[in-house]
Amino acid sequence: MKYELLAPAGDPECFEAAINAGADAVYAGAERFSARAYAGNLTSDDLISGIRKAHLHNVSVYLTLNTLINTNEYEEAYDLVRPLYESGLDGIIVQDLGLISMLRDSFPGLKLHASTQMSIMNSYGACLMRDQGFTRIVPARELTLPEISHIKEESGLEIECFIHGAMCYSYSGLCLMSSMIGGRSGNRGRCAGTCRLPFDVICNGKPVDADRARGESYPLSMKDMCTLDILPQLMDAGIDSFKIEGRMKSPEYVAGVTAMYRKYMDMYLEHPGKYRISEEDRRHLNSLYIRTDISSGYYTGTKGKDLITLDSPGYNGNDEEHVRYLHDTYVHDCDRPDAGISAYIHAGESAVITAACGYTTVSVTGDIAESAQKAPLKEDDVRFRLMRSGESGFNVTETDIDLGQESFMTVSAINGLRRQVLNVLADRVIEDNGYASHRKAGSFTGISHTHTEYHSRHSSLDVLVTTRGQLDAVMSAMNSGAVFGRLYIDYRLVPVLNSDTRVYESIKTGIQEVFLSLPSVMRDRIIRGSGYDDHGEAHRLYDEIGQTVNDTSLIKGILVHNIDELGYAIDRFPDKDIVTDAHVYAHNPYAAVYLKSLPNVTGYTCPYEINRKGLFVSQTDTESTLIVYGYIPMMISAGCVYRTYDRCRYDRTTDAFSDTDASYMMLRDRKGMLFPVVTDCRICANKIYNERPLCLYDTVKKETDSDGRHISDRYRIDLTIEDHDDSLKILKGFVRMDRESDELFAGMPTTTGHMKRGAM
Repeated sequence: MKYELLAPAGDPECFEAAINAGADAVYAGAERFSARAYAGNLTSDDLISGIRKAHLHNVSVYLTLNTLINTNEYEEAYDLVRPLYESGLDGIIVQDLGLISMLRDSFPGLKLHASTQMSIMNSYGACLMRDQGFTRIVPARELTLPEISHIKEESGLEIECFIHGAMCYSYSGLCLMSSMIGGRSGNRGRCAGTCRLPFDVICNGKPVDADRARGESYPLSMKDMCTLDILPQLMDAGIDSFKIEGRMKSPEYVAGVTAMYRKYMDMYLEHPGKYRISEEDRRHLNSLYIRTDISSGYYTGTKGKDLITLDSPGYNGNDEEHVRYLHDTYVHDCDRPDAGISAYIHAGESAVITAACGYTTVSVTGDIAESAQKAPLKEDDVRFRLMRSGESGFNVTETDIDLGQESFMTVSAINGLRRQVLNVLADRVIEDNGYASHRKAGSFTGISHTHTEYHSRHSSLDVLVTTRGQLDAVMSAMNSGAVFGRLYIDYRLVPVLNSDTRVYESIKTGIQEVFLSLPSVMRDRIIRGSGYDDHGEAHRLYDEIGQTVNDTSLIKGILVHNIDELGYAIDRFPDKDIVTDAHVYAHNPYAAVYLKSLPNVTGYTCPYEINRKGLFVSQTDTESTLIVYGYIPMMISAGCVYRTYDRCRYDRTTDAFSDTDASYMMLRDRKGMLFPVVTDCRICANKIYNERPLCLYDTVKKETDSDGRHISDRYRIDLTIEDHDDSLKILKGFVRMDRESDELFAGMPTTTGHMKRGAM
């Protein structure tokens, strides 16, 4: 098996340092559409030059186009990719679903990599991406090695995993904290690192961390990842590409970390029984812009406080002497491969220049050489001209010159032949290394769409419930005359449908459609040899949900929250409608068209980060849903705040909570705002909700009163942490829309989210 060491490049210096330090591939962002918008990034010219330089050194180059793209930016995205593709770009790392069709159609042969921003965490999601033309996925960093191996076995895709650098508390792509608090969206490459700020943890009204003063606890700040100690296990797990995080780091960091992992990957391949990490290497690695605490990440099943830096997340100081060594050794123009040139210049014959690098040899033929009238060519002069390799990328070390008698060519002609032969040699070496050097892109034709207004005159009002109390509130509202179009019922409530005849009959007669809402995340949860091994519970959950859906006649469709669940629903429920939720980002009409092309997808939910101006109508008949009330999940995490403070309250053997009084914890920030933390222990996930709920009551009421065209086909109320009474008030308020409702919502602390301001 061939292993790829993949290094970051935030600027041209980092790009060259990565190659010099032994990277097999480099990933870099352009000046737009990169998930590291605040990195230096590279211009188009930088990337074109870098691709050629990298391929000459047998190094691949991947472009990070891993942000959500606004509708009016698609042509710009195409224009960005086109010259890079035609210059031989090897692959492109993608998050935006709308890009998939454009990249497949316009750039044939370009390898598509699913970004970790897609949050792929099981084989269903991986296989779906494989069927859409992807050759590689970057799975969620939260996966264990057995889970990764299982995805590899099931999908056959290349797997790219992070091995070193900073980690996020939330599943990548599912974090809206920076966006909701500060307006800077991680999905647009502008994460403000809000998880690095202090938060007090409150449970039952009291601070949990008694050892730290207020504002001195950092429960969301992850330790940096360093996997040198478990690198052999990673290599044996079937990972193809080993990725170093750090597109905002220095060239010395890139060089030092790349060289270190190059050394130890080679050591394990050559002498697996002698794999040992020297203390000096540990010291050098820890001195390169790494946080005070490190961990090996989630790979071995570790969770909770072992991954968190509860104290202020500072950095180790750099070893300046070592940094200078790295700078002098690696931070310079790429080391050039040696080449030899021979020249045959005889009067009356065509001049021939031949160049060779390794086993590759090429020749070019020039004009007929003349007989010298005054000064014939001299060997030293010709040698001097031929050894000036310029921007060719080669280091000419050998020459063989045959000038014949009294031959003459102009200096410009010799220089031109030298440039030509070295360019041809570079093309041939690149081709021999297995890279495309020249390709022709296809055209791109956008789709028509209409901003802001939909054509439906009346929108359905739907409800999502997550607790029994909320379900009872829906039934109470219906008994008072409320009419709801669709009920989304959380997967944990499905047993109620099968066991409570009253609920079953009430829903059957009063609700038009019932959809099952799948868990927030669905993972295989294979953690062999770990104390957290769930012994196949995840797959039992898959089967349990499948059996429930097939056995319950009420359920018409499935609400999916991520790519994995989309693949799962398509595979398991071919006769059910599928609606995608807000985290399956239909951020533009291109994404809506793509989703409609998938089996059984009949609707999508508008993302939380879209503002009113960004709402759209696509050419498809896919139904749109706009969430008009609900607490926005700012983070969905495999990290557990309860476990961090040794307060895990779930008994897996009994499926019960040991502390029934604490329904959820709260995080208190520096401004005193409180953010609810809700656990779903069946899937071992934390949700951190916004401090106040999203509420678009005024928008809905205005359009209903005017009997105008609505901005969405369906409106949805999401009930999450509300009790029965609050749920009933909210439901009646949206149904009645009278003066009492106006007063209710006017007096509630709510937010309109990004509907007005939008996200950067």
